[in-house]
Amino acid sequence: MPALNFEEIAPAHIGGNRDQFELFARDFLEAEGFTVVDQPDRGPDAGRDLIVKEVRDGPGGQTEIRWLVSCKHKAHSGNAVLHSEDTNFRDRMETHACSGFIAFYSTLPGSSLSVHLKALQPSYSLLTFDKESIERKLLDSPKGRALAARYMPLSFQRWVVSSQYATVPVTPSPIHDRFFLRQPHSDLESALEEATARNALVLIVVYDEDHSQRSRLNYCLGYFMEWETTKRLVDEHFVCVLGPSSSPALGTLVPEGDPLEECRLIVMTSSQKVIRSESVYANPSVGRERILATIKASSQVS
Repeated sequence: MPALNFEEIAPAHIGGNRDQFELFARDFLEAEGFTVVDQPDRGPDAGRDLIVKEVRDGPGGQTEIRWLVSCKHKAHSGNAVLHSEDTNFRDRMETHACSGFIAFYSTLPGSSLSVHLKALQPSYSLLTFDKESIERKLLDSPKGRALAARYMPLSFQRWVVSSQYATVPVTPSPIHDRFFLRQPHSDLESALEEATARNALVLIVVYDEDHSQRSRLNYCLGYFMEWETTKRLVDEHFVCVLGPSSSPALGTLVPEGDPLEECRLIVMTSSQKVIRSESVYANPSVGRERILATIKASSQVS
């Protein structure tokens, strides 16, 4: 069953937000590592919604691919994208000097359209993003979750709560599975973006990467976050960041004189107002109490 509701993105060609899906596609592709060459705009577009480029490194050097992106937002009807609605791929790519085609759809391509898309290969590169692959990528990374929170806030928040109890077969990752229910952000900027969209707090843990035990991260944060109830509270009310003090944005949050023998916990609002800053206390009972106290205090700040 889908977790995200693409109908939260305004319908195409209707109202003042009719280009919202194209903007979502742009932000999604940027998060995936593409560089935007031509932005979405209104008016005649000669068969392209936007153009992005990808640089690939290989033994023979760098190769640049220009991708023509075709966006079709039919989530409100639930209908598949028909071939009659997305045609003339080769002519459009030649017009814009592109060697690749990205089909970016909020539903699925129809069977006839799928056949014509596959026929582009091997002469042209092809990428197809449908509702399932887009959702999977959004929910699989911190940057993706920030986008989901911004464009589909209602269904994303429901997913945050419901997924806490889901049993998902994943390969254990010691850097975050012991501490948090899902992978934390590694940079403050994307965390603030998600926190703003969710109206959530930002919980930041900073450590010294040159410390032999990374500021006793496993011990201090491991015990602080040991209880499952604490993990769920944090997951529901906070956007988490875990990173080294060498990061300029994170290093400035550590008070002068703190040698980071123990990792440091900072909690701030999405407007970057710090409401808590202290060394992480290695005790699960204290951890839960402090998280609850912070949630309560934040309601008085907001």
